[in-house]
Formats: sequence, C-alpha cells, structure tokens
Amino acid sequence: MKQGIITKTCAVAAALAMGVSLAACGGGSSADSDKGHVYFMNNKSEVVDQYKQLAEMYTEKTGVQVDVQTGASGTYDATMSSELAKSNAPTMFNISGFDQFAKYQKYCEPLQDTEAYKLLTDDGKAYSYTIDGDSFTLPYAAEWYGIIYNKKIINDYASKDYAVIKSADDIKDYKTLKAVAESINEHKDDLGVDGAFSTPGLDASDTYRFSAHMGRIPLYYEYKDMNTTFSKTIKGTYLDNYKDLFDLELETSPTDPSLVSSKTYDDVTSEFALGQVAFYPNGVWAYTQIKGNEVADDDLGMLPYYMGIKGEEESGPAGVYDASWAVNKNASDKDKQATLDFIKWMVTDDEAKKSSPRIWASPYRSPHSMAMSSSRIIR
Repeated sequence: MKQGIITKTCAVAAALAMGVSLAACGGGSSADSDKGHVYFMNNKSEVVDQYKQLAEMYTEKTGVQVDVQTGASGTYDATMSSELAKSNAPTMFNISGFDQFAKYQKYCEPLQDTEAYKLLTDDGKAYSYTIDGDSFTLPYAAEWYGIIYNKKIINDYASKDYAVIKSADDIKDYKTLKAVAESINEHKDDLGVDGAFSTPGLDASDTYRFSAHMGRIPLYYEYKDMNTTFSKTIKGTYLDNYKDLFDLELETSPTDPSLVSSKTYDDVTSEFALGQVAFYPNGVWAYTQIKGNEVADDDLGMLPYYMGIKGEEESGPAGVYDASWAVNKNASDKDKQATLDFIKWMVTDDEAKKSSPRIWASPYRSPHSMAMSSSRIIR
C-alpha cells in the first residue's frame, strides 16, 4: 500500500480530543423553546469554532437552541459523566471507540429507524455500534494515523552524502526508518533540525498516541496470527517491536528522556509544526494544529507505524472509524427529535457542509465538497 498523504482536506478533521479548552456556545436570543433543545457534548477541541458556527447557523435558521460544550483533552469522560447525571443532560454526544461506547451505551438511543441513520451508506452502518439489532451510533468520519513526516526535511537529508536513502520512498520498513532517524539525529546541526522524531510526550494530553494508536499495531499482528479479531488474552508477541519504535522516538527526539513525562500534546505538535523534527506519530486530525506554521501542505506525508514486524512492508497507515455521534435516550422526545433534525441538517444542508468538521470518507450519502472520493461511507 502506498504511503498515505495528508492534504488540506484534513483542515477541519474531527478526531480524538487534543485541545485543552472547555468551551460552551449557544444559539442566542432567536431560539424558540417550544421547538426543542440540542445540547451537544463534544470531545473534539480542535473544531470548537466550526461547531459554534453550525450551532449559530442552525438556531438562526430554525429557532432551535443549540448549545455545544467541549471537554478538554483528558477530561472528556469526567465531564461527560458529570453532565449526563444532570437534569439538563446532553442530548447528543461523541463516542470515540468501543471503550467509550461500552461506558455510555446505557444512555444511547437506538437509531436504526431514524432518518439520520438511513442516510448512512452500507459501510457507514457497518461501523455503527450494534447490539441485538439495535444500532446506537452514527459514524461521521474515517481517520488515518501513522508517522507523519516532513518531505522537505527528508528530501534535504536524502541529498546529503551521508544519507542512507535517496528519497522518502525508500523508507519501507523499520530497519530503514531506524537508520534514517539515527542518521538525521546524528547530523541534526547540519540539517538545521532539533531531532528526527518529535518527543514521545507522556503528559495526559498526549498519551493516547502510545496507549491507543501505536499500541494497536502489535495487537493487530498478534490477532492476525491467531486468525481472530478479538481475544480476552494476549501473549504480547510483538511488544518488543513496540518498544523498539518507542525507544527510537525517545532517543532521537529533542527532549531529554527524563523530561518526557511533562511534555504535552501542544509541545510535541509544535516541534513538528515549526519544522524542528522530521517525524511525528499522529493522525490526519493533527492538520488543524500543523497548518499555518512552518510545514507546507505539500510537504506533509504519512508512513505506517513500522516496528520490524514481518509483513509490515505491505501495510499502510492505520484507518479507524471511531468518530461517532450518539443521542441521549433519556432526553425528552421533543429534544431527541430536535437533535436528530440537527444531525440530519449538518450532513445534508449545503451551507452546513461548508462549515462542518466532518470531512474525508464521510459516512453520509450527501456529497461533501471536502470529502475524499475514496473509502466514502456517506453516499
């Protein structure tokens, strides 16, 4: 599979919560309480502005009050649990991954008979969390993650007489990636960088990259060996491979290993966005923090998580359909309908789609000007 490319289509990607703000916005004085109320608990801090714009647009258009609250990185679950216990609980919330679905499933309204659900393609429906025929979530984005790299830095490195590659296309396995990273780090002064990899920060805002995303790779290969997609027990067959990649990041980053526990998501993203490092393990959603800095859109590329596992050279960046919406079954019928109408409007209205945070490979049928044509799950 060819290396995935991050482009400007990722500008407003909805993804795992990465920001640190807690924001709330309302529809304003034009709202009509008789028309119901939408209260969206959002875990995508990087797209607060887009959701605020959508809320204001919808209230102005329909008279339905739309409030959006966004949980800061690392606090979404705590905020959700607190808000769901209130009498004026969220009518709509994000679900990112099966772990969150398992935690909040008791609050989720079955959606298979709703218009919003019926707008999903067959692929979109397949990624809705379903139990005994009831589908509880509406997938709204496909996301890819791996090792983002700066083409300009790699091309500059490849032109040097000490380079171990001729171009980024030569990085097809862990052995090559390791040789390149160590060589870049050795010659960082000549290249004008601070290191090869961004710091593997272990602050709470940043650990999802290692506890969830990078950790899925050795698990995938072990499940593949077992010819299964789930097991209650694992052997840890490829954990040493995981450690090798983590150690490589640690040893070729700008930060002393003793200080990585204090490095935040913003810190390590800045290292890449400001052109200080060549490699940055993360996903397409990071574009919102990278754009407008020192790395041009055309210089963004993505490698798979190479770890030295047999067969990895045939794989590309990992893909997930974790990002979903759910509707609170405990909301009033009026508020539930208002919420479902709001969701339908976001994915079908031409003006709404221009401001919508959901982009590439969107799982709804209506066309979206920013969606990639491949792997679509919206018709």
